[in-house]
Amino acid sequence: MVTTNIIHISDAINGRLDPHQFNQERMEMLKRIYSTKHWCKLKDVVTNVKTTTQTLSDKDIYIGLENITSNIGEYFPTGEKQSISSAAVFKQGDILFPKLRPYLNKVYRAEFDGKCSTEFHVFKAKGINPNYLTIILRSNIVLAQTKHLMTGNTLPRLQTTDIENLLLPIIQDEEQEEIIRIYNKGLNGKFDNDKKAKSLLGEIDSFILKELGVFLPSRDTYAKENKATLSQLIGNRYDPYYHNEYFEKAFKSLKETSNYRLVRLSDISVLITSGITPKSGGEDYTDSEHGVAFIRSGDIDIMGEVDFDNLLYIKREIHNTRMKSSKVQEGDIMIAIVGATIGQVGIYHSSREANINQAIALVRLKEGYNPEYIKEVIKSSIGQLNLDRFKRPVARANINLEEISSMHIPVPEIGEQNKIVESVVSIRQQAKQLQKEGVELLEKAKQEIEKIILGN
Repeated sequence: MVTTNIIHISDAINGRLDPHQFNQERMEMLKRIYSTKHWCKLKDVVTNVKTTTQTLSDKDIYIGLENITSNIGEYFPTGEKQSISSAAVFKQGDILFPKLRPYLNKVYRAEFDGKCSTEFHVFKAKGINPNYLTIILRSNIVLAQTKHLMTGNTLPRLQTTDIENLLLPIIQDEEQEEIIRIYNKGLNGKFDNDKKAKSLLGEIDSFILKELGVFLPSRDTYAKENKATLSQLIGNRYDPYYHNEYFEKAFKSLKETSNYRLVRLSDISVLITSGITPKSGGEDYTDSEHGVAFIRSGDIDIMGEVDFDNLLYIKREIHNTRMKSSKVQEGDIMIAIVGATIGQVGIYHSSREANINQAIALVRLKEGYNPEYIKEVIKSSIGQLNLDRFKRPVARANINLEEISSMHIPVPEIGEQNKIVESVVSIRQQAKQLQKEGVELLEKAKQEIEKIILGN
């Protein structure tokens, strides 16, 4: 058991005089923590690991802020490993706590050894159950403190002293185990719902193939080795992977079985382009109030929509000068073309100004084509077949815009496109409801935990 510390309100403001320190939500949370029997400062129960490195190999797993989901703390790869000057080193079991934009609540307990952005603190728990500590760090108990301690408007972050002095309620070991049980039950409930939603979304592919009359052969029936003749290698692609027997058979089947004409994506588009990555170091970035939404491939969710909660924002002058050719309009299709997220597809459903980075291909269609229909076909086995063939099997897989332009899409008349979209939307709405209910299960668990720890 961590011993109780005695502290006064004056200690909690750490010598700072900005009004955010006295935000009502923060002060009320401090009051509730002080009323508990035992509590401590974060620095009393963690070791701040400060090991860094200037080297990052292709084998290293690198975690940036974009790789951690908000509120849940789940890791997912994006494949957008950017050049770095320095990275923090972490070990399995360490807790990664963000300095930048703490309101996004991206706290991660490492499941493997790796390296991460220096925008994370790497903490090793001492004298406290690390699972309990992780739950508290993700809870409103800490969030109510951190979101009022940020400094800087463009890239709001926490000062190290403010993080170290965060107040944590400490309860008996047996109560900690109950907290962990309740949290895991809520988290597993969310994951179960997500699994059901994913299964439901999987039905969309079979539906689209059936509606289009497309039959694709099973990949398992063809050789897994990549071979190519000399004549095949004469052209734009010299790698045998592109000429794998399965791709040849699958595209032959697509042409022969489709009920509708196949068209190149470029034939039905007025624009196919990609963006650039703004300068590192933050000089091209700003806050949401003054900037333009900057969409990366990891910002496109499984539903094919942009996750606005995690976006970065670029300065308007950058948007209108260096990046003017990649401005996003409502209804534009976005395709991830670099790294682990290749094949993720979404549509921009907003009138807000936005831009994209180089890992996204932006497609703007001609009149008479339903963007939702084209998006669903690209997300289906038909589109993923194209993308899988195009991607280069290298450390950081990629597809170029010329290849995106050459994708073959079965296109019925607009009325049939709209009918297919209506059916798909119905399935996606069901999946969204399952996801919503999963979020509610976890939130209910967090509220129960807060009540146990802090009382009413």
